[in-house]
Amino acid sequence: MKVMHVLRVKTNFFWDSLNVIRASILGANDGIISVSGIVLGAAGANLDSKTLLISGLSGMLAGACSMAGGEWISVSTQRDIQEKTMERQSQLENDDCENCPIKLQKNDILMPFHAAASSFCSFIIGAMIPLLTMILARPEHRVVFTLIAMIASLSINAIVCTHNSEVSTSKTILRNVITGLLTTLVTFILGASV
Repeated sequence: MKVMHVLRVKTNFFWDSLNVIRASILGANDGIISVSGIVLGAAGANLDSKTLLISGLSGMLAGACSMAGGEWISVSTQRDIQEKTMERQSQLENDDCENCPIKLQKNDILMPFHAAASSFCSFIIGAMIPLLTMILARPEHRVVFTLIAMIASLSINAIVCTHNSEVSTSKTILRNVITGLLTTLVTFILGASV
């Protein structure tokens, strides 16, 4: 019970919450694009449904673990820097000096596990969209339906990440969709040329 209370309190901290949101958005985007590229490349090579499923699942798990590991390493480094900065702050006697760094509080410290877990989970969720579409669609419609699912999910992710911000939603959608289409075009061509 005490552990749950600590986790609940820590997730309410502003900078850590922003970091979790960032990791979630990137994880979902990467899951959608990566697995779309994998399954469309495999479909371009006319692989059977079982091979498509294994390829997609392998890519999904490898990608989710890679994203989580990357977040863990990155945020751990940021946390180390924050802790060193706080140590230096505590050694300064005069907080009003000109060379003082921005004052960090304990609440500002990032939690690597939070970013890693949110990235892992959001990658899996994002990856399931193209994977399920590819597996459940009829063979003659697989490629088109997977592309439609990818474009729709990337657009939704862009809308969610720009909600209540001054960032252009249409530009973000365009960037997401172009990145996804270019990635899948390359992998589909590679698969088709085998």
